[in-house]
Amino acid sequence: MKKTLIFSALLLILQGSLACTSAFGYDSSLLKELFSDIDAWNSMRAANPSKVISLDKANLDDAVLNNADLSNASMARAQLNGANINGANFSNTNLMLAKFKRANLKDANFDGANLSGADFKNSYAIGADFNGANLTGTDFRFANLEGVNLTGTDLENSQFFDANLSRADLRGANLTGSKLFRQAQLNGAMISNNTILPSGKRATSLWASLNGAKYVEEAEKEPVVMQSEPLRADTTPASSTTIHEFESENIAKPAEALQLQDVTAWNTLRKKNPEIKPDLQEENLDDAGLEGADLKEVTMTSSTMNGAKLDHADFSGSDLVNTSWKRASLQEAVFRNANLQGSNFERAFMKNTDLSQANLSGAELYGARLYGAQLNNANLSNTNLYDVDFTNADLRGANLTGAKLIYTIFDKALISAATITPTGEKATPGWASRKGARFVRKE
Repeated sequence: MKKTLIFSALLLILQGSLACTSAFGYDSSLLKELFSDIDAWNSMRAANPSKVISLDKANLDDAVLNNADLSNASMARAQLNGANINGANFSNTNLMLAKFKRANLKDANFDGANLSGADFKNSYAIGADFNGANLTGTDFRFANLEGVNLTGTDLENSQFFDANLSRADLRGANLTGSKLFRQAQLNGAMISNNTILPSGKRATSLWASLNGAKYVEEAEKEPVVMQSEPLRADTTPASSTTIHEFESENIAKPAEALQLQDVTAWNTLRKKNPEIKPDLQEENLDDAGLEGADLKEVTMTSSTMNGAKLDHADFSGSDLVNTSWKRASLQEAVFRNANLQGSNFERAFMKNTDLSQANLSGAELYGARLYGAQLNNANLSNTNLYDVDFTNADLRGANLTGAKLIYTIFDKALISAATITPTGEKATPGWASRKGARFVRKE
């Protein structure tokens, strides 16, 4: 089963590297210089080629850095969402875990860069050069990669749902384990016998033809496999981040930390840092194994957990608006006081799940199994409850105003006078009896 990516930030903690006395950071004076004048910045880089450029974790969201020279720099976990960096030079730069969502990257140069775990969702990167780059675990969903150079890249375990790879050069690219590559557009893309397919096999002329790509026969080479160096603490004088702050930052970015074998470590960090409120918006945790994870008071709006194993996980008080949990296993999971407006639990297994006082208004629960679930005082207004099984569930005080009850099962469920029926009226013993439920007169 698929696991979430093994991100180096948490590995650093687990390997005991917290004994060091410095942490990630960047020189704010460098950032100011970069923003002030790109031409002057490029001249400075040309005159001082050995100057250390450390912009780890720098916030460059929506920045205008067209044609900037950011080569041979350290920009691990930098934020470049929505940035205009057309024609920028990132060759040989460490961009591990960097974010490029919605960024404009036309003709940018990433030759030899380390982009392991980077996020390019919805980016516009026509003509970009990724030759020889480490792209393991990179997210290219919905990205426009028309005409990009991906020769000799390591794309293992990357994601390509609805990516445009028309006319891209994928000769020698290693796509082993990549997800949804078949859903990408490959019209006119260049494939060779040195291209390794998601199955781990070499591409063939037949495969290329069936996918609208062009095929080239080359001298056979070994598949490209790259290893990412662990993220190192920044040693620049400008960094003053404490170890406590470093731990806290990892907690604030659970998409970079959570994985099947590290739930215990994650929970320990959360317990040590209860003041941190993690942010996990628009992330893909489909099929993840996160049983028992402490995800209380997180922000996860628009994230997907389809098919995930989340039994006993705790989402109490979390912002989960418009999340998707299709076919997820949520046995005895806790959603007390969580905001689940507009969420999708289609065919989810939710035996004994605690949804008391949760806001599920407008949610899709088609086919969900909620045997013995706690839904007392939950807001279920305008939900789709088609074929939902509430056997032995507690619905005392639940608001079902406007809910669609078609083939909905209420066998032995608890109903009270505080339960609001789909018509907006209070439940009665007769209504409960007709549904096969038990009416409780005392709350």
